Amino acid sequence: MNREHAAELAAAPPSNPYAYFMEYRKLTPAERDRLRAQGCTAADWNSIEVCGGFSTEDIRNCGFGGTVRIEGAVALRNVGRLSDCRIGTGAVVEETSVIETTGRGNFGIGIRAAAVNEAGGREIPLFPGLTAQLAYIIAMYRHRPATIARLLDAAEREYAPLTGEPLCTIGAGARITACGILRDVHIGPDAVVEGASLLANGTVSTHAGQQTYIGPDTRLRDFIVCGNSTVDNGTTAERCFFGNATHASALTAADSLFFAGSHCDNGEACSVLAGPYTVSHHKSTLLIAGLFSFFNAGSGTNQSNHLLKSGPVHQGIHLRGCKYGSDAYMMLPALDGPFTTVIGRHKSHPDTGSFPFSLLIEQEGHSWLIPGANLATAGAARDIAKWPQRDLRDAHAADLINFEECNPYIAERLGDAIAACTELLGRETGDVCTCKRMRIRTSMLRRGLRLYRLAYDKYLGAMLAAGSQPDAAGAGHWTDAGGMYLPAAVMNGILDRIDSGQLATAESLREALAAAHERYSAYAAGWACARLAASLGHDPSDDERADAVRRGTAAAEKLAAMTAEDMRSEQDASMSVGYGLDTEDEQTRLADFRAVRRIP
Repeated sequence: MNREHAAELAAAPPSNPYAYFMEYRKLTPAERDRLRAQGCTAADWNSIEVCGGFSTEDIRNCGFGGTVRIEGAVALRNVGRLSDCRIGTGAVVEETSVIETTGRGNFGIGIRAAAVNEAGGREIPLFPGLTAQLAYIIAMYRHRPATIARLLDAAEREYAPLTGEPLCTIGAGARITACGILRDVHIGPDAVVEGASLLANGTVSTHAGQQTYIGPDTRLRDFIVCGNSTVDNGTTAERCFFGNATHASALTAADSLFFAGSHCDNGEACSVLAGPYTVSHHKSTLLIAGLFSFFNAGSGTNQSNHLLKSGPVHQGIHLRGCKYGSDAYMMLPALDGPFTTVIGRHKSHPDTGSFPFSLLIEQEGHSWLIPGANLATAGAARDIAKWPQRDLRDAHAADLINFEECNPYIAERLGDAIAACTELLGRETGDVCTCKRMRIRTSMLRRGLRLYRLAYDKYLGAMLAAGSQPDAAGAGHWTDAGGMYLPAAVMNGILDRIDSGQLATAESLREALAAAHERYSAYAAGWACARLAASLGHDPSDDERADAVRRGTAAAEKLAAMTAEDMRSEQDASMSVGYGLDTEDEQTRLADFRAVRRIP
């Protein structure tokens, strides 16, 4: 490399972070002799190039083939074959069979995963800059084909330079230990890969200092693993994306994407778009063909997307905060409203989208809905409180997440539930009514209506009390885009800017979404003010605003009292069965129960 070329590269660094421009040299005769004496072999010693503070001291029993570039001091011990690869300074590779480039892969970048719908139609390209919001738009806005085409083109322009590097890479400070085959992979700086059986055509996209771990018996093909994540314990995945702060252990997955906070162990995932905090811990659990967000899967959770007539074309939408109890089953297509709990087996394709915080149960083969039931239980309140406490994203995370309990997205659906309950009660005179292939007892409708009105007052009052300057752009319909609450009008405006060419790159779209995310409080205030004005029929006065805040506070206190009472039932002495095993004294047994359950 001449000085002029070096200056040019310094002035305009390459867009490919895996491309390195360094002053390489061939091995000296003395270095070759030392490597031979230390058990190393090479198909062609001239194909080994080194630079920086290279030393032969810690390179032993390695077989070199093709082009191998070593950048500084590294430790290479007992490696069967190193072929067409680059080893960054400070890297350690030991007790590993093969690290090679075949030239037939693209390091997992640009591979398309058939998320949400197993039969295709919502494919998402995998690349390091992918976020939950970009994935959501690409998958769920197919009704705007021109927008999606432009967005996919912008994404390809961003990731295409990353696929042009001819050598696989072991980044600076990375540690590869006791692995099988690493083929056509980029391993980022400071990543730890320990005992992996196979990594083929993929990227571990890390930044220096991130705690990223690929563990024993892992087998990954066509994959992206982002920094600050763990893929461990025999996980097998193909065409999958693991985002920042995700965890997978003993998971079998295909065509699935997992974003911030998702923690999936032991079960299976197929064609899943797992928004933030999708959690599954059980070997018997299958998540298939769906959109999930802040989701908790009980043991034996299962869905069917194949009705035999048209193939696996059906999908499930599980909006924020849904839970499936043990052995819960859903025949797709189906839509679960926010914070719905599903118990039993459901084959009628229920749609609880207009009934958030509900309980959907099976009785004698029928789906029964208990509207708003979770508003009076401690479970949903506990979940809402725990998610921000479990936020493990680091400084490099790009997913945008709203944790606010009282927000326009849920409040809007509470309003829809009030309207739906009122309409059903107005037209039904019997003990049971039907809605969207579900049965609802009239008594439960009345109770649900009361709970929904309390919750709506609570949410509206809390947003008015926040004191943010209202932005009228937030007044209309809202969406939850991969964990980010924002007005639909704002989202459509961003997509219109893609169509017009104003947002021509994936980075500019990420920046536009981040700017909208920053304005959440103003948008939420705009929604609350607009809804209060609509209910009054005029712009609210300060006194009317204060009245709404007081109603919200009173409603919040009533709901809190209900959830506290529900929690007390969990702490009742009747729940102490099995505690204090070695005592016959009732007080001692209860003392053991309270100590373990941390009950004052």
